[in-house]
Amino acid sequence: MRRPHEVGASLRAAREGLGLTQAEVAAAAGVSRKWLSEAEGGKAAVSLGLVLGVLDALGYEVEFVPKPDDEFDLEAHLDHLGTTDDDSRW
Repeated sequence: MRRPHEVGASLRAAREGLGLTQAEVAAAAGVSRKWLSEAEGGKAAVSLGLVLGVLDALGYEVEFVPKPDDEFDLEAHLDHLGTTDDDSRW
């Protein structure tokens, strides 16, 4: 996710997937329903701490992963790790 509206849409999808209302999640996260509505709507200026609280209330956590690289070089990556594709461990 790279934009606030993508984060908001993901929050909404997670909440709806759990069958929870905005009021229920807001109460569990300690935020107002209005704040949650704005966050789900993609408001750019929201507190990271509050977003993390909502994620926790939904049973989610943040994980950082590298952006996909269109020209990923597996050999270079394996060399960097000190591994080759003919390594006996694989």
